[in-house]
Amino acid sequence: VTEEDRAAELQKTKTTPAETGVNNLTGDVVDLETLRKSVEDFFSFCYGEALGKSTMVPVPYEKIQRDQSAVIVQGLPKGLAFKNPANYDVSTLKWILENKSGISFIIKRLF
Repeated sequence: VTEEDRAAELQKTKTTPAETGVNNLTGDVVDLETLRKSVEDFFSFCYGEALGKSTMVPVPYEKIQRDQSAVIVQGLPKGLAFKNPANYDVSTLKWILENKSGISFIIKRLF
């Protein structure tokens, strides 16, 4: 092994972590968007189910925020407000997906 080979190998190991870091950052952004989409789809399914439909129905997040007594979301942790998945952090999104069997919607009043 020559000095040039060692220098080339050292250069590879120096650049790899930086490249990996960039890829991980991009992966994290993609992962966050995937999580948000999964929770949004899950909420749409729950909302449709609460309306008596077997299909996903878009959730009217703004209307629910304005009239919080119209729709009750059961199964969220105490202190966690129901809101658009775009406003949740990664750990909350993951918790929702891991515990979705215990989450349900109850429609008190239609919009």
